[in-house]
Amino acid sequence: MKEYKVVPGPTSISVSEGQTNAAFKHFENMMNQGAQKGWTFHSMQTITVNESVKVGCFTGPITRTSHLYMLIFEREV
Repeated sequence: MKEYKVVPGPTSISVSEGQTNAAFKHFENMMNQGAQKGWTFHSMQTITVNESVKVGCFTGPITRTSHLYMLIFEREV
């Protein structure tokens, strides 16, 4: 049997000009941190979250939509 762990991915990564590999390194570090704890990287998925947000006293709530990344890890139990 396997168990799964979901880790939120970054919403954005800022790098200096010519340093785009730093963004890949960030994800690599996240995967290696999981591996050090016995987890195997399974996949990365995007989920859409619709959040009801209260705007003010006289206005009803609005819906804020976010697209979030999640890294999925697995391991045998």
